[in-house]
Amino acid sequence: MLDISPSRLFGCAVTALLIAGCSSVTAQGVSSDAPITRELTFRSGPDALPATFQPAAGRTGVRPAALIISGSGPTDRDGNDRQFPHLDTNRNFAKALAADRIASLRYDKLGSGQAGTENHPGGRGIDFDLFAQEALDAYRTMARQPGVDPHRLIVVGHSEGGLLALWLADRLRGTPEAPRAVVLAAPIGIRYLDLLSKQLTEQYRAAQAAGRLSAQQVASLLDELRETVSSIRKTGTLPADLSDPTLKTVFSPANIPFLRQADRLDPAGLARGLGPAFPALVLRGLKDVQVSAGEVQHLMTGFRANRAAVQADIPDADHLFKVVSGTPNPSVDYPDATRPFAPQVAPRLRAFLGKAL
Repeated sequence: MLDISPSRLFGCAVTALLIAGCSSVTAQGVSSDAPITRELTFRSGPDALPATFQPAAGRTGVRPAALIISGSGPTDRDGNDRQFPHLDTNRNFAKALAADRIASLRYDKLGSGQAGTENHPGGRGIDFDLFAQEALDAYRTMARQPGVDPHRLIVVGHSEGGLLALWLADRLRGTPEAPRAVVLAAPIGIRYLDLLSKQLTEQYRAAQAAGRLSAQQVASLLDELRETVSSIRKTGTLPADLSDPTLKTVFSPANIPFLRQADRLDPAGLARGLGPAFPALVLRGLKDVQVSAGEVQHLMTGFRANRAAVQADIPDADHLFKVVSGTPNPSVDYPDATRPFAPQVAPRLRAFLGKAL
């Protein structure tokens, strides 16, 4: 049977369960022209999560603040992991916000950076609801920081973090804690299991085109995939006769609780529920090979009646909002630590938040 590596699947944050014991990636210092950051720790359930508070540049007094939520897998507070400790996606957003006099808080979610999993032996209790609670606790921690205006808060979510940002805005909707806006950077735009199904289907089809699978084998694999997704959605279990080793890995018993909980959230449905005047900025790099234009368009259907929602496409930017010259190739681009953060991101943030806040 063809081994299609689940590590290639964007959005499969459940890999955090598989590799949660990896070495920590220590947060690096910010550039000398940025405000000095402050390290802190907050509690979420039984866990102590390290975080970095980035003050706003310039003026003193109370300022708006943004919670920055990482993407999938063991991605730390700065947007890095053990394999790529120089990506700095979250750090770059924090710098852009600080330059516009907006403070921010970013944190190590469980299994990333310095946030260990010792309170969860065997991955017990590590599911989507846990990560959602972490985001809520981080948001409330940020609101209590000196110099932060608790009535002018926003949530910035990158990749899978965009789904958590939508969840958080929906969770607090209509309360005094509610954020003033969300920024969704390369967000998941469709339901979680639909995304995994789409990517597995594409990999099966590519294997068929390369002559590694026959049409009959692909048809059988796709039948198993459909049956697996249906079973998880209905019962939270795998089909008894599942044979594909790739599906057994991606949809392992340890991963199913996370997947089932995350899949209940339709990004477009969450967007629709935020109402017709809730400020939302959706950013997508035009050289992002992990989030398709179609997925973003599905998300934007939820914002169709929202006059305060904006989509901004960033030219020559990849999934990390770093500049790609030529044809994008993550296996080549991601190891390149010299690539700059796309210069169009900061002015897009400035224009949007100038109105939203």
